[in-house]
Amino acid sequence: MMTQNTPPVLAPDYYRHNFDLLLRSVRQQYHDLLSHSEHWWLNTYLRLTPDAKQLYIRMLSRKGRYFRVSKLSYPEIRHRESAIEELLSNTFVTCNEASWPVDEILDVFTKPELLKIFSNERYPAVYTSARPVKQARKADLITAILATSPDISVFNESIVHVEHQAHLTTFLLLFFGNQYQDLSQFVLTDLGLHLFENYQIDETTRLFQQRQHILEWLSLEALAAEYEQLSLSKDAQTVRQFVRRLPGPCAWPPLERRRQRLFNRIARDLERLGEYDLALYLFNHSALPPSRERRVRILERLQRHPTALAISQQMLSTPFNEEEAEVGQRLAYKLSRTLNLPVTQATKDNFTLETLTLAVSGERVELAVANHYRQAGWRVYYTENALICGLFGLAFWDIIFAPVAGAFLNPFQRAPRDMYHSEFSERRRDMLTARLNAIRTESWHNWLAVFQQKQGITNDWVNWAILTPALVEETVSCLNGEQLYAMLSRLLFDPRHNRSGQPDLVMFRNGHIQWVEVKGPGDTLQANQKRWLRLFQQLGLEARVNHVVWQM
Repeated sequence: MMTQNTPPVLAPDYYRHNFDLLLRSVRQQYHDLLSHSEHWWLNTYLRLTPDAKQLYIRMLSRKGRYFRVSKLSYPEIRHRESAIEELLSNTFVTCNEASWPVDEILDVFTKPELLKIFSNERYPAVYTSARPVKQARKADLITAILATSPDISVFNESIVHVEHQAHLTTFLLLFFGNQYQDLSQFVLTDLGLHLFENYQIDETTRLFQQRQHILEWLSLEALAAEYEQLSLSKDAQTVRQFVRRLPGPCAWPPLERRRQRLFNRIARDLERLGEYDLALYLFNHSALPPSRERRVRILERLQRHPTALAISQQMLSTPFNEEEAEVGQRLAYKLSRTLNLPVTQATKDNFTLETLTLAVSGERVELAVANHYRQAGWRVYYTENALICGLFGLAFWDIIFAPVAGAFLNPFQRAPRDMYHSEFSERRRDMLTARLNAIRTESWHNWLAVFQQKQGITNDWVNWAILTPALVEETVSCLNGEQLYAMLSRLLFDPRHNRSGQPDLVMFRNGHIQWVEVKGPGDTLQANQKRWLRLFQQLGLEARVNHVVWQM
């Protein structure tokens, strides 16, 4: 009998069912955009026996592409040899090809195995180096073996190469919308660790609408991966040559954003290498942060202060996010002083500060402060970022999971793909404006209704382990519509950065709410924490900073 605390057990063939789900989901959404060879691969795979499917997936999931058949042993695969034959007959694997790169074959053997295969009696040339081979690193041993020009027959065993990896790469891209997630996400769902919202996924909501977009995305990702290796050399000439291969602007926003992100990455390296003109050129072709900041800093270094000031003022007037606004303010002030222009001193923060001397208890400093206030009659919750973010998730739940093209690609998303981009607000502007106005006028009160309906379902904004109906109800009863409107609007302006920095504790007493940011010895306020404290001041909400001193 399974008890509540009994961990769920995965079926031995769980990964095959997950892989089948991935392929069928992609076919459902993208059947018209798949190539002939991709359709062939998908249909051929679906006709394989369970053993053949599982062995193929096992190899696709492992590092490398060459495998020794003798080492392919999995308890759920009962008939390995027949599975290999089936994969061979369907060209899903190839076996013992003379044209294979021997260095990659050597890598699937251990050093002791290589010493046994390439013994001194049969390959004396391997043992002529000054350093004794048995004490050499495996890489050095492989180098010595390669010098003898061996062929694959020397290994005297069956070696297979898994084929069609490129098709899997494409299908993973179509399923996840990126090349960073993998099949491990399925395991979390199988274990019952995540319960996802039932949002719409079909052709109308898919990300890619043209085959050309898929090809261009894969091409750009290949370029980015190539650059990651190339950048390790830190050679300016090599980077300059690579820049000539970069693609031009793309009309499709998701791909253009990725292109600009790559431009920023390369430009930052060029800046570090002192290639300022080329770095400026690349930063000029990107609207994504930190492109404007880096342009200002390079222009300042080149003594082109008026141009640098103009860009910093643009950052102030039309900031991309909160961080860019603050950086723009600091740069504009500095450059104005350099040019002897009139400047306005930034208003100094005037937060409510209090030093608390507490007895050493061995618990977290936040919990110690929470206990201090409980003794003074407050109901205290240690929520950090969970409270305001949770209200955001409840207020906009239906909008977050609305059927917007390209937002949801698979059943395992905590949020839409554009959640942390400006496109989220732009593409849902009417819905968001209507909801915000309803909250502002206090005509929307569905906080608890949404909580009860959605409790336990994964939402990137809602931490069900911390948020409770009582906490939600008490919070919204202490805040007016204008205050809730301002907090949620701030999160919408820059959801990536503003979802953090909120005070550690929230406290209630006699219908009154107060926030507390806790700082242990040596800890100081971060920029995002100061931004939230300033907002609380503007809204007339009480918030304080407690600096803790431990009493021994």
